[in-house]
Amino acid sequence: QAVSRQVTKQVSSSSSSIQSRYQQACRVQMLGSFFWDNEKDLMAPLRQAESKLMEYAKTFGDRSSNTFQMTTHDTPIPSEVLPFNKQNVLKEDLEIHSLCVTSKDEQDDPNKKHETPLVILHGYMNGALYFYRNVVGLSNYFNTVYSLDTPGCGLSTRAPGLLSHVDNTVEATEEFFVESLEAWRKARGVDKMVLAGHSMGGYISVAYCEKYPERVEHLVLLSPVGVPKQDVERSKAYVNQMSWTRRSVINTVRYLFDFGVTPAGFSRKLPSSRSRSMIESYVQGRLPVITDPQEQQTVTDYLYHLAMIPGFGEDMLSRFLNATAHARKPTVDRIPRLQVPKVSFLYGDRDWMDIQGGIEVHEQCLLSKGSPEVQVYQLQEAGHLLMVDNWRGMHAGVVAMCGGMSTLSPHYPMPLLVRSSSSSTMS
Repeated sequence: QAVSRQVTKQVSSSSSSIQSRYQQACRVQMLGSFFWDNEKDLMAPLRQAESKLMEYAKTFGDRSSNTFQMTTHDTPIPSEVLPFNKQNVLKEDLEIHSLCVTSKDEQDDPNKKHETPLVILHGYMNGALYFYRNVVGLSNYFNTVYSLDTPGCGLSTRAPGLLSHVDNTVEATEEFFVESLEAWRKARGVDKMVLAGHSMGGYISVAYCEKYPERVEHLVLLSPVGVPKQDVERSKAYVNQMSWTRRSVINTVRYLFDFGVTPAGFSRKLPSSRSRSMIESYVQGRLPVITDPQEQQTVTDYLYHLAMIPGFGEDMLSRFLNATAHARKPTVDRIPRLQVPKVSFLYGDRDWMDIQGGIEVHEQCLLSKGSPEVQVYQLQEAGHLLMVDNWRGMHAGVVAMCGGMSTLSPHYPMPLLVRSSSSSTMS
């Protein structure tokens, strides 16, 4: 108990320091242009890392560089559309940063292209360029592919502490990110989209479809977080069988999670050399498919700067999820009520997200009149980060889900179709 109290005291002190830095940043933010100029300076290393990944992106996807155009955009989001709990929170509009790949090959067969844009939302503590292996290849089928930095993440406006001005409820926080995406859609002139969300991006995508189903042609959920309900008794039994030491650590972590300490916030309290070393080890351990040393270093730099710059996006974690990574409002019962035509799931075969969540959604939709058509796929040789682990397979899955199977090259391996509303048997 003494050890547990000491760990809690030390990390709580770190949390207080982090919160103090957030509050200071927010006070500076209220001063106006100085904060925004300073934020842009802080973003410079991240922009450089993004530019390098954009160059790598051009080498994936089996497409000549003169057949597509790759651009980035910073789209203003009017503060009046966001659910702040008081007025005049921001002196300037937020911005959502996005990558856009458009096809410009006159030799493309229009009958083999998908006119509806593909819009991709990344997962927690990630960014738009985590899909650097995917965006160009996907533009072979989709005329336009967008990959967005979620507000408060990546190169979108960071504004640390901003969510403190939004009611601390799941509903209000969902509304913040949903209305941000809707404002981006309007500003970019996207009438309807294929919306693809990875992990936490999948959770936000479901919330968006609840409010704006008419804007989504097809919802693609890539290893989404927050689908199944938590089995509380099973979770308790799992923890109770642990040693006393491990239970103490688990309880401390849960306390810090509920207190609002984020993984990125904690890493910023470490010496920079230690933080970078941890991220290097993460890339080497979780992404062994990246064998080129320079590519590996570029991905490390990108993830390092994503984590080191404070941003309000990381504060969504404890608002949407509990300490066991289960959603406070699971989507397993929400997806069957969506008024979108089709929902497709894609999981890795080594995924820590449970494919049973997608299967349960499929089963519920079979029994519910008016529910979306549902498909559940599993991708071989992939974990949670399937867009990197098996980028060709993810490409094949997304394209096939959206009706483009006939356009796929044989060296793009199809994921296994596990469940489909149009078939009563497994494929």
